[in-house]
Amino acid sequence: MTARLRRGAPAALLVLAVSATGCSPLVDVEQTAGQLRASVQAPTVRGGEAVIALDQEPDKLDPTLATTLAGRQVFNSMCEKLYDVDPAGRAVPQLAAELPRTSPDGRELTIPLRTGVLFNDGTAFDAAAVKKSLDRHRELPSSGRRSELTAIDSVEVVDPATVRLRLKQPSAPLPTVLADRAGMIMSPAKLDELGDDFSDDPVCVGPFRFVERIAQDRIVLERSEFYYDRDAVRLDRLVYKAVPDDNIRIANLRSGEFDVVWEVGPPDVPVVSREQDLVLLNQPSIQYMGITVNTNNVDGKTGHVDGPLANDPRVREALSLSIDRETLNRIAFNGLYQPACGPIPPTSEFATPATQACPPHDVARARQLLAEAGVGTPVRVELLLTNDSTTSRVGQVIQAMAAEAGFDVVLRPSESTSAISAGKKGRFQTFLIGWSGRPDPDGNITGMHAQGAAQNYSGFFDPATDVVLKQAAAEQNTDRRRELYEHVVKQLQQRNNVIYLYRQQYYTAHTAELAGVEVYPDGIMRLKTAGRVESGS
Repeated sequence: MTARLRRGAPAALLVLAVSATGCSPLVDVEQTAGQLRASVQAPTVRGGEAVIALDQEPDKLDPTLATTLAGRQVFNSMCEKLYDVDPAGRAVPQLAAELPRTSPDGRELTIPLRTGVLFNDGTAFDAAAVKKSLDRHRELPSSGRRSELTAIDSVEVVDPATVRLRLKQPSAPLPTVLADRAGMIMSPAKLDELGDDFSDDPVCVGPFRFVERIAQDRIVLERSEFYYDRDAVRLDRLVYKAVPDDNIRIANLRSGEFDVVWEVGPPDVPVVSREQDLVLLNQPSIQYMGITVNTNNVDGKTGHVDGPLANDPRVREALSLSIDRETLNRIAFNGLYQPACGPIPPTSEFATPATQACPPHDVARARQLLAEAGVGTPVRVELLLTNDSTTSRVGQVIQAMAAEAGFDVVLRPSESTSAISAGKKGRFQTFLIGWSGRPDPDGNITGMHAQGAAQNYSGFFDPATDVVLKQAAAEQNTDRRRELYEHVVKQLQQRNNVIYLYRQQYYTAHTAELAGVEVYPDGIMRLKTAGRVESGS
């Protein structure tokens, strides 16, 4: 459910969160004007630019290498995928002409492609281009997509408008995997020209084309003359800026320096909802945030990490039990988010009571576990986290709660891209980091927990769990998949190499001079048809 606030309505608003049972009140937000309603497209004019404030600096603008949500925000405007997801999280064709045709044994997917499509350098999009990008995603040693595409054995060009994926085993999640970076197709000409430096001048199929990037300042895109649906694109130019400070983002939105702000901080939500010239979008998410514990990551490879937190699951369980997730939500987020205790969101068809159950807040049991582990207290824990105000507030709450159980949490703030780099290389003890979420459970688990997976910053893996994950991905029966993922989540909750904490509610604001901005449960802003509102509308 995407919603916006509109002027001239009653004085009270219930901000809603979607749960497994539907919509339920999450928190009362008092305001002088506004009501919750579905986002609409007001009449807009062609032209103009929009300046979008992100909460962190995107990493490399290379779909094969990128890892950040901020980067996905930019990619959505310049790099289309074989598939996209709709507001309900279902895969829908984008560069593909239709959903895959699956062979009876589930080991072949045939994908018809759009025809007459051009990359933003004017070269032709075809099956050979798809093969080149998918093979790069699968084979480049530094690829962040390799673990996402392990089910693919080979990519074949059937004809210029058709590709066939031969699979090692059936893969139910694959269409939704191809609805993200793993399904982004890059210009072969630009790949041949730049190779590993593709991010210096990325070229894909998209409503906007890359123009320039000035580090720590801006990323500029312009409307593409080659885009197949260019008549639907209203704005001439998008400018993305990274501004970690919540207060600065909102102040610059009010002043008109920014047109869109991704991630309105919870303290600002009630205030922004009352402002006559701002529109607030409210979207429940499929993401999670948690504490990743480095148990086996040494310089980005599997190795031995010293310390009781890394070596004893009882110590990790004690840290988990020390955190009161409900209170964390109230203090850090004004009750606007949801406690989360696993990787599967409550809106998923694969959610069960067991996957949604949270461990109790039990300081006495936490202290008992530390005693059983034979560790002296306080146990020193360094917590790597990004240096924005919201994350810092979360870190301070965790610090205070964990102290009661016998932990000395030392906060280690870092700029976001530096923190991600440290996470990949294992240069942390614990890391407050999340995942923006994928519609299929495999996308929320395998990449973070399987052996050698790109997002497995913890380094922990269990061969038996990896076997179950492969079984779940290959299983075509939804009920059986649900049972398998429930089994996996129970294992994750026991080993606590990721201590799940909360699930965000996405709040995005834009000026009333814009219309057509949308946010889906994947957390990605859709700006393709956004435009400036006609005078008098």
